[in-house]
Amino acid sequence: MSAPAIIVIVEAEASTRATLCGILEDTGYRVIGLKKGADALKTIRGSSFDAVITDIILPDVGGIEILELAKEINPDAAVIIMTDCASVETALDAVKHGAYAYFVKPVDPDEMKTAITNALKQQRLSLENKRLVESLQRSNRLLFEANKELKKANRLKSEFMAAMSHELRTPLNVIIGFSQLMLDGVPREINEEQRQCLEDILSSGEHLLNMVNDILDLSKVESGKMELRLRNVALTDVIESLRRTMMPLLTQRKQSLNVKLEKRLPLIHVDEARVRQVLLNLLSNASKFTPDGGKLEVRAAREGDQCQVSVIDNGIGIEKGDHERIFAAFDQVDNSVKREKGGTGLGLTIAKQIVEMHRGRIWVESEYGNGSSFMFTLPLAPKASHAQEKERVGSK
Repeated sequence: MSAPAIIVIVEAEASTRATLCGILEDTGYRVIGLKKGADALKTIRGSSFDAVITDIILPDVGGIEILELAKEINPDAAVIIMTDCASVETALDAVKHGAYAYFVKPVDPDEMKTAITNALKQQRLSLENKRLVESLQRSNRLLFEANKELKKANRLKSEFMAAMSHELRTPLNVIIGFSQLMLDGVPREINEEQRQCLEDILSSGEHLLNMVNDILDLSKVESGKMELRLRNVALTDVIESLRRTMMPLLTQRKQSLNVKLEKRLPLIHVDEARVRQVLLNLLSNASKFTPDGGKLEVRAAREGDQCQVSVIDNGIGIEKGDHERIFAAFDQVDNSVKREKGGTGLGLTIAKQIVEMHRGRIWVESEYGNGSSFMFTLPLAPKASHAQEKERVGSK
């Protein structure tokens, strides 16, 4: 059970003081009744209190002085002013100095009890709010420190991943290079069994190198070290180049690739190598998750001051609840598919980061079993010069 509230009553008139003390003591408060203002100042300085009731005019010290000291020592204390010579000026002065209430004598006991009850309730709420604010501030400080440590750990992780990726690429390139030389019969002729083993080594080495490159790209993005080399680019040329790159894989799986581009598609202002990386990733995924004999399509059209590119397939599709998750690092929508198809799960994460670095956005529209459409936007180039426009049109 909490201790009773302490109320200091300062009143020169003995009968009024005794009446107020009796009423409030009967209510359950601990009451200190004082006649002189000087005694009140001494008590306030030396004892704890929750509320003060004081006459505004006392023989030695004014009620406003008591009010000021009480609020200085305990800002949450409720101070109630009483007077038998009320005026607008005294009322305004009391309120200006922080008085909770202002009563004209004779004071109605019930009104005083109600005022004290409300004042102490407000005081408890104020103190509870302060405790909550202080607790929140402490939590925020702890969260801030934890975030600092998390950012530091994330930075160290990215630096470690980048360093390890660089270290791994050198021996992998050596393995790939010597495998190719041996397959070409440079050292000496090899038999069919040796060729099969070397092809497995080469395929695994290239697969591992692609994974290392993905990790290195993600590390660059996370550490802010990936820089874009922006220039005006004809998207038509990029897509045509990718069509040639993808054709051996598509032919092997009897998949078709249809390209639908807006006529006289404007130039885009991008890092050509990074945009090619995004498109290659989306097209590779589309082929990977589309059955043999399936259909792939690339569309591009102007949308305001941007170009919208779509990569569409009629493959296995994606559950609606996974549309956001597939862009998270090291994540794929189906672990069984991941094991079957391979990969780090970083391709879409890197694609998203690259698109957003170009101030574009990327999203997917898909229904499981009915294929997927990956869309992203890229900025159009500033108004092309006449020579650039002629070059773009001539390249179509």
